[in-house]
Amino acid sequence: MVLGDFIADFVVPAAWLVIEVDGDAHRGRGAPDARRDRKLAKLGYRVLRLEAGVVERALPQALERVREALNA
Repeated sequence: MVLGDFIADFVVPAAWLVIEVDGDAHRGRGAPDARRDRKLAKLGYRVLRLEAGVVERALPQALERVREALNA
């Protein structure tokens, strides 16, 4: 979904939640990702970042983090 200048991996519009799955391409991108998160926050969204490895190897844990974010 396009939000402002960004394409988000997943969006839950009703909860104003953006879920980003960060793979190897995101290593060392702390500052750009933080700027992106701040811009999304200004649009009213919360951002949940999940490492791709967690999604791939521990999906139940990743889903629990999504549930927690939805209930926050």
